[in-house]
Amino acid sequence: MLTLSTIAGATAVLSTVAHAQTTAFSYQGKLTDGGAPATGSYDLQFRLFDTSAVGTGVQQGTAMVLPAVAVDAGIFTVALDFGANVFDGSARYLEIGVRPGNSPSAFVLLAPRHPIASSP
Repeated sequence: MLTLSTIAGATAVLSTVAHAQTTAFSYQGKLTDGGAPATGSYDLQFRLFDTSAVGTGVQQGTAMVLPAVAVDAGIFTVALDFGANVFDGSARYLEIGVRPGNSPSAFVLLAPRHPIASSP
């Protein structure tokens, strides 16, 4: 059974020049498979919602599928950008689906969704 626990959550990616902050952020998580830290290549799907419970709410923006994400000792880090229109100050929750890398199988949805919070 695949599970995910947030390690660092979502943090804003800061630019090295003095421009407006972008909508991109990094997400780091810990993935386990059968109770042990996962290692290998996994396809990850990220969707943003306005509610915390899987199976409820309205999806915000489009789904992002990142193929063949390297997971080492359970740890992975990805860059996500759902665009400016999804962050209007309302609560947002990240839903994550996972499957073995380059697999035609359906994504396994992980629960619960993870709240997205801003960080300086």
